Amino acid sequence: MYSIKMRASYQQNHISGGETMCEAENIAATIQRFFEKGFYHENGEVDFLNLKIEKITQPLTHLHSLVRHNEVKTNLEDIVAQSNVSSLALKKGLSYIFNDVLYTGAIILSAQSGKRLDTTGQRGVRVTNFSFPSIHSSELSERIKDAISIATCTTHFKGVYGELCVSDDVHYTTGYYATKQLGYHRIFNIKEAGTRHGGRIIFVDDNLNMSDYIHFLECTPKRILA
Repeated sequence: MYSIKMRASYQQNHISGGETMCEAENIAATIQRFFEKGFYHENGEVDFLNLKIEKITQPLTHLHSLVRHNEVKTNLEDIVAQSNVSSLALKKGLSYIFNDVLYTGAIILSAQSGKRLDTTGQRGVRVTNFSFPSIHSSELSERIKDAISIATCTTHFKGVYGELCVSDDVHYTTGYYATKQLGYHRIFNIKEAGTRHGGRIIFVDDNLNMSDYIHFLECTPKRILA
C-alpha cells in the first residue's frame, strides 16, 4: 500500500487537497485523478501543486464506516446538541468556518467551552493515510466517499464528540456533522454559494490526549470498512 497526498495552492493560498492510500497498480490512476482535481479546480488557478507518494510500512488499522444519513431537513443545532456539544462551542466552531482564514486542516475545540485545544495554527490537523476500498459504491460520489472516510477517522477516537465540516469550494454548499454514535449527517445549504468559507471543526473532551489523537489522524494507516 502507498499513501498519496496532493496539495494545490495559488500565491501560497490553499486551493485544493486530496488524500488516500492505494495499491501499487493504482498509483498512476490516483495521481491522475488528484492532478486533475488540483489543477482544474473550481476554486481557481494554481501556481503550485505537490504530489507525494510514500510506501506504507505500518500495519493497517481497520475502522467500520459511519452510518450515512441523507435527510433533507437535518437541523445542525439539534444534532449537535444530541452529541453533547454546547451551543457556545458550536458558535465558536462556526466562527472559524465563516472567517477569511483558509485552514488546510482541522481545528480541534473543547466540546464545552469552544476553546481551541490544538496548537497547529493555520495549518490545522490533517487526516491522512486512509483508504476506503469497501465503500466504492457507484451510488456515492468521490466527494461523499472521501467525506465519510475522514469523518469515520476523526470520530473514532474515544473522547471525540463530533465533527463539523463545511467545504471551502466556491459552489459547494452542503456540509456534514458526524459522530460515532449518530453517524454521518449531511447539512444542506450550510453556506452561501460563491464564497471560500469553510473548514473542519472537531469537538472533543477537554481531557482528550491530544498528541495521541493527532498521531492517530496524521500517521496511523487506516482502512475504512463498510
